[in-house]
Amino acid sequence: MRAAFKNGTHIMDNSSERLLDKCEGIIAKSKWRFWDDFQNGRNWKFKHLVEADIWSKPMSFEKRLILLPSWSPNSGPLVSPNSDKCLQEIINSSISLQDVSAPCAVSTDCWNLFFRNGAGSGYYLTHKLLLLQIARARNCWLSPATFQRQTREICSAIMSEIINANSKASIEEMFDLFLEQVLLCGYEGFSEFIQNDWLFHILKSQRFSGCFVDHLTDELKSRIKRDVNYFEDGCNDHTTGLGAAVLGLYYVYIVNE
Repeated sequence: MRAAFKNGTHIMDNSSERLLDKCEGIIAKSKWRFWDDFQNGRNWKFKHLVEADIWSKPMSFEKRLILLPSWSPNSGPLVSPNSDKCLQEIINSSISLQDVSAPCAVSTDCWNLFFRNGAGSGYYLTHKLLLLQIARARNCWLSPATFQRQTREICSAIMSEIINANSKASIEEMFDLFLEQVLLCGYEGFSEFIQNDWLFHILKSQRFSGCFVDHLTDELKSRIKRDVNYFEDGCNDHTTGLGAAVLGLYYVYIVNE
């Protein structure tokens, strides 16, 4: 991200600098933790997910025809009950990256839950998209046409959710989810997810240290049940990491466009 500003035509403000510093520390600690820890490092192979090389790709943005999803938006579960299990299956079946695509085995349950069943909302949809992106990043064999179709369908449903949440002024209480939605769909080049008013809202939500608060209600926290680490100023690592990545996404868009 810093390299994008070496030409001097763009400025990274102080809060973004602080945010980047904090996130770089989180990534560095996580990488060594996953490498050394027996359960996470040797079984889950999470250490392979924090390698920048598998996520680096040429970025271009364009407005695309939004596909109507084959299910009713905002229907189905908010959270994905077995996304960690399915993530583990993809990673463990692609431990050794190859130059050419190779099959990555997943169980019937994971296939039916994430790659066949379309219904869902919230984190269920973002986790479904993330699993597709990880399969591509791990060089699993994946039909480009299938990936593009499912990605467009998922992001179309996600955009519908954001618009609906915005009309109900409920983005704030689902801020962590909102960041995840913008990041994953924006990463696929959907310029519909690059909007000035969203950027202003994200920047206004930054704490002085540069980090972000999830703003989840207690009821939603009990439903999501995510393990997060909270900082002294009330921020947490998950939302802060998302915030840093979203700002990086917007920076790339500004530099490219």
